[in-house]
Amino acid sequence: MQTYKQILITAFIAISLIFSGSSTAEELSARQIMDEAADRHEKDFEYVVQEMSLIDKKGNIEKRQVRNYQRKGKDGDFKYLMVFHDPAGVRGVALLTWQHKKKDDDQFLYLPSMGKKMKRIAKGGKRNYFMGTDLTYEDLVSEPREKFIYKRFPDETINGKEAFVIEAYPNEAGLKKTTGYQYRRIWVQKDIFFSVRTDFFDRRGRFIKSSLAKDLKQIDGKTWRATSSDIENKNIKHKTNIKTIQRSLKEKDVPGKKFRQRFVTSGKHVR
Repeated sequence: MQTYKQILITAFIAISLIFSGSSTAEELSARQIMDEAADRHEKDFEYVVQEMSLIDKKGNIEKRQVRNYQRKGKDGDFKYLMVFHDPAGVRGVALLTWQHKKKDDDQFLYLPSMGKKMKRIAKGGKRNYFMGTDLTYEDLVSEPREKFIYKRFPDETINGKEAFVIEAYPNEAGLKKTTGYQYRRIWVQKDIFFSVRTDFFDRRGRFIKSSLAKDLKQIDGKTWRATSSDIENKNIKHKTNIKTIQRSLKEKDVPGKKFRQRFVTSGKHVR
């Protein structure tokens, strides 16, 4: 049986651990928070089927089915392929991205009408919106943290959950010239280190749009995903809703050949 003294010691240790953990969270830098979020939620291989709804200011809806492929290379850089499958008017349109940590990313757009050629997206063109969505070309890749400076602000509550508030500023010379954003403000849910909201500000610091992650689900260990997200551009009163239909984290579903230009121009990307 524990003595009164032992009970007091046990209680003191428990309370110390609680406050120690809280203090540790409070002391995390903005970069450490973003690194932890990436460690938990970035996956080497991912295949996702999504339904994309484009909603204009009159409430008209245009639906598309999109398939996304992601693969991490041995050099640590990621490659992405986004393919439109439906409706017929956009079937076969694809965006191939080769991300680089130490230099500018390469992006190539394929339109079926172009035949066997892919159009390289110019550096200054990456701030343009993609295929009528509220996503720009630069929004369609993961965060190259080495190219940003992160600043932490007082925590806030969002959707009833405590969140870190981070602002991300481009710091790499090439990115500063090509990005469409002066900075982004990011809310990272504390308990799972998941970004649940991002506000985007243009090169003059004016608010452009918000991206909200909804219906969060734990998919693998500490990894979470939003099964639905809204990107709302308040300036033009337009919204893009993205719902996940299918997901796989298996390497076999994202073979390396899919990320070659020849694979796309051959038409195999929609078979």
